[in-house]
Amino acid sequence: MTTIKIVSNPYSRNLSYFIYSEEHDTWDSITQESINSRLRENDEEKIFLPFKVKEIVDTIISEYYVGTDPIELIFEGTTDEYGELLDVCFEEEIKDKVHLTRSPRVIETARDIIDHAKAIFTTVHPIIQNIVKDDTEILKGLSKVSDALSDIIPICIFGNYSAGKSTFINSLIGYEILPSGGDPVTSKIYEIKRSPQPDRARVSFYYLGNEYELLFDSTECRVLKGDKNVDLLQEAFARIDEQEDFDMFRMVYETVELINSYERRDKSVTVIGSVIKIEVPFSKNGLIGQSQNQYVIFDTPGSNSNTNMDHEKVLSKSLEGFSNGIPIWVTAYDSIDSVDNAKLCEKLYKIDALDKRFTMIVINKADSVELPKNGLGKQDIMIMMEYEAVEKMYSSGIYFVSSIMGLGSKNIDGIISDFLLEVYDEKERKFSDPSARAYKKLYEYNIMPEQMKEKAVQLSVECDNRIYANSGLYCIEMEMEQFASKHSAYNKCQMVYIFLKSIISETDKRINDKTFLLEQRKKKLEQELDAKTFELVDSIQVASSTSTRQFDRDSKTYIKQYVKEKLSYERTSEELGSEDQMIAEQKEQDVNFASFERDYAKAKDSRKKNLLENSQNLLKGNIVQSIKTLATEWASDSKSVQQKKESMDSTRQLVDKDTTDRMLKNVVEEFKKNMMDAQDKLYSVCLGYWQHNAVMYREEMTRIIMGTDALSEKQRVQLSTIIVDYPPFAFDDEADKVFIKAKFLRGNVLGIKIGASERLNIGRLTSSYNSKIKSNINEMSELINSSCFSGFKDWQQRLQALIERNITTFNPELHLLSELIQDEEERISQLQMDQQTIANSLKTIEGMMSWKELE
Repeated sequence: MTTIKIVSNPYSRNLSYFIYSEEHDTWDSITQESINSRLRENDEEKIFLPFKVKEIVDTIISEYYVGTDPIELIFEGTTDEYGELLDVCFEEEIKDKVHLTRSPRVIETARDIIDHAKAIFTTVHPIIQNIVKDDTEILKGLSKVSDALSDIIPICIFGNYSAGKSTFINSLIGYEILPSGGDPVTSKIYEIKRSPQPDRARVSFYYLGNEYELLFDSTECRVLKGDKNVDLLQEAFARIDEQEDFDMFRMVYETVELINSYERRDKSVTVIGSVIKIEVPFSKNGLIGQSQNQYVIFDTPGSNSNTNMDHEKVLSKSLEGFSNGIPIWVTAYDSIDSVDNAKLCEKLYKIDALDKRFTMIVINKADSVELPKNGLGKQDIMIMMEYEAVEKMYSSGIYFVSSIMGLGSKNIDGIISDFLLEVYDEKERKFSDPSARAYKKLYEYNIMPEQMKEKAVQLSVECDNRIYANSGLYCIEMEMEQFASKHSAYNKCQMVYIFLKSIISETDKRINDKTFLLEQRKKKLEQELDAKTFELVDSIQVASSTSTRQFDRDSKTYIKQYVKEKLSYERTSEELGSEDQMIAEQKEQDVNFASFERDYAKAKDSRKKNLLENSQNLLKGNIVQSIKTLATEWASDSKSVQQKKESMDSTRQLVDKDTTDRMLKNVVEEFKKNMMDAQDKLYSVCLGYWQHNAVMYREEMTRIIMGTDALSEKQRVQLSTIIVDYPPFAFDDEADKVFIKAKFLRGNVLGIKIGASERLNIGRLTSSYNSKIKSNINEMSELINSSCFSGFKDWQQRLQALIERNITTFNPELHLLSELIQDEEERISQLQMDQQTIANSLKTIEGMMSWKELE
């Protein structure tokens, strides 16, 4: 029997395969052991398990399935990906060849941790901003991560000028905003966002180096930025005035068309900036118009257009503030294998902000070409997949669409062009009436991973808006939503992790630079001090260092002992078993389970009684007839018994499932409640402990000052008063609490896997609960104590600096130098605390994305 293991980490974009060696009892990498295996093909630019899962399983079967023994397939990864794999392995032609199990080693889905990652990043954002406020590049990175963590998803539309990109974008929006036509109509890059207000639109651009912003509503166009008397705006107003009504979308369309045409009037002069920004409402009749995700659509000039030949550079610059983008390559069916398209794909791969694993190839105007009546055959697909550009770009699928029909299906009033209206009216019946000759269902031609296409076809068939679905647009928007709502979260979490890691390195560098400068100034100060003053300062520094180290050592012992003696939340199997039984009994009462047991028992008794009576009748009358009667009634009684048993068993399963769900929910809630109780107590105890240490430190400093002869009596009293009056140590780190919640209190905190109708194993639950809460509280206590210690050290260093500064107060030159040292020490201390906060956030996020063992 062959055993294969798939290990998938969508955060690091790594997909690995292993085969079990019985001889050596080891897992050997397939990439090393099977040189010719297709599983070696692992291009991280394009590989994504949910897209490749059917292909992967088919490859494993073709290369490793021998005889009749099924392949033992073990999966390590997220729940989402396991679900995709499970669906494939249950398919009729596969289920007998592969036996799929899930390894207890798992990694959490991004959807389950993204909110925690956002909360952590929000907490450390102002800290990072303050640290790197003088570094514009890092600030850009900070802004980029912030944007990535929002629901903004950039969609980049590429294609040659004849592909119908503008019409496709209009179909996504649901209104005709961008001009369309046979000539190159887009000479600029358009950045299009959904307006937060359904009755407002904006257009922003640069004209002759000056910024302009126009606001549109249902009645007028207003100039928010720029000189409204310039020729371009005057011409725009004139165009708008010529319209019969003041429709907001028509006004935007006319304005955009005018701005776009200005460049072509004199190609020797660049009068319009390279990026034009549009904010407009999206139609609610489409998925992306209803989405919680904020899509930003980038329309680019055709790559084979003579206008703005270096537009990919402009696009790259426009995308600097974005990440996680969906590349959409729009092409015509008859030009998909063109040289221009191949060149376009090469340029696309140079843009880092785009995730090439989710590239969508859109064949536009698919209703205007002759496609095979019963869908594309294997040969058609094979030929298309071998085209240079397709081979380079294909990852999530090839989608056939009629943008004109898609636009009209969302909003027929959104079409402005008479030509587009004529096309829509001419073809409407072919997309809406199944009895029409040449009835169109373009989604059926899509080339996608098999399991994805099955779902897409099913959902398209079920869509109420038939033209929207049959145009192919609905399927495209479904996949965009799938990416934005489910898959993009992995990239977002990984971005936060990588960025925080880089900030740690940057902070290290700054701390080292400042520490070096501080040491130089300290040496200079020490050289200027007289012997007695130097001895006093030295004794303060030695005492401070010694006491701080001792406090740190003692605190760990103290807190560990406190946790052991005071923070015990363990449960016994008897307690949990009793609670489980009470819940089960209540569930049984709710569904009247006893009646199902009685019905089953009665059915069995009835069958037994009838069997006895019919057996006795064998000795009377017609034996043949009696045997027939016995057989008939036995079969009828057995069927009744089976039905009653099935009803009882299904009800039992329902009771067990509800009991398990309720019990696990109760235990998890209790776990979280106890963890928060432990957190509150630990904060209180740690704060009290370190406040006591602060008092002891103050007393020690006072003793040193009062016992020195380096100062006069008056100076000793004065300095001792300063120490006594110094504000007491206080600590309230909200950042810690964010990290604790993210680290210890998310999802199924106990890590227990339960089958569909399985009752909890109380012994396993008790063991998991006690083990988990004990280890978590120990870890939490170390985290809180460490944070309190960092806060105490900062307080102690500030007080120490104040003491040393006052010692030199009678020497103006030394006093100034001491002030500089104090400032530098405070900056370093703050940097160290900030770095600790960032490091805690990094560690927490790293923990959320790391592998874990389920019970």
